[in-house]
Amino acid sequence: MESIRIFFAGDFCSKPSTALISVSEELKALLKGCDLRIVNFEIPLMPEPALGNVPFYQNDDAPAFLDELGFDLFSMANNHAFDCGDAGFLKTVAALGNRTFGSGTYDEAYRLKIMEIKGVKLGFMALSYAASQGVFDDVRHQEKLGCAYINDLRVNHDIMAAKKEVDFLFILPHDGIEYIDVPLPETIARYRDFIDYGADAVIGTHPHCPQGWETYKGKTIFYSLGNFFFNSKETPDFKADKPHWYEGLCAICTIREGQLSFETVDTLNSDNRSISIDDNEERKNHNKQICNYLQDSESYNRYLDAAIQRLAAGQEMPIVGRFKFRQPAKVRAKALLRKCILKMKGQYPDDKHSLLMLLKNDARRSTLIQALKK
Repeated sequence: MESIRIFFAGDFCSKPSTALISVSEELKALLKGCDLRIVNFEIPLMPEPALGNVPFYQNDDAPAFLDELGFDLFSMANNHAFDCGDAGFLKTVAALGNRTFGSGTYDEAYRLKIMEIKGVKLGFMALSYAASQGVFDDVRHQEKLGCAYINDLRVNHDIMAAKKEVDFLFILPHDGIEYIDVPLPETIARYRDFIDYGADAVIGTHPHCPQGWETYKGKTIFYSLGNFFFNSKETPDFKADKPHWYEGLCAICTIREGQLSFETVDTLNSDNRSISIDDNEERKNHNKQICNYLQDSESYNRYLDAAIQRLAAGQEMPIVGRFKFRQPAKVRAKALLRKCILKMKGQYPDDKHSLLMLLKNDARRSTLIQALKK
């Protein structure tokens, strides 16, 4: 039996033209050597006429750029899929062709994506956590467009049914907490659920940094691949100050003689202008340490608690910070000034909306609870 190689990449977004991005020949060769390539298309294209006050959208040339790299499938179950409304979503799907999955009408969003390669049937399901719009997390409203919801009661049943249709089943969840490099206990439990119900592997995205991987009941779970390439600003000169933001983790699955195996490849976004393979030993050691935490509950709990405290005390999760911490006057003044400016521009969500997002998002709610316990 011939082997099959599947390349999984993390989140992709480029607001500036992708003509500014170069890809190393080594990475191109790796992509070309795979039979199937999958990426999370994180942000939609801007519809015409253009919408006002939309902070997140991708350049129209992004689909062609990913086509040139050889990507075959695009997960569209993510929290930004409908940032440009239905029109932006439909334009994005039209540009990517019949290669998206995890979103659309209610039936389309939960529909299994099947690819047959070398006589082997592969199934893919993409799922997303609750967002402000475009996720089917309300059983009363299923007549619109949206993304498959990770905690819908039908998901476990769909996984069991899907496993009967394919030889190998891959679940691609978009969930977790941004900017911390270990998953929450709730995330670990849910992703293991997918394996229990029949998935052969789980490959997660959303936290914008790699979060390690483990073998559970003989099957592999990647909690987050981080960013394959992510620049949502107008210029490539913008520098994100988030840890591990520019470090991607790619997973290559090899299917041989009815068995799955995985290898990992670290990638690096350099100055928002290039993507290359990263052989940095420090990164490899960091990934190894994160994986070790997942196997040692005492070390994991200490590391996670410290990460949540840093997150809550900073600016990444301000609603947690308001509940838990007193910030210095200078920090509060800066935040207030920014809020006033954004309100004048009509770009600042009200507190009610922020609280609603916290309550609807299982991962954020769990993080708040853990922060308040300390």
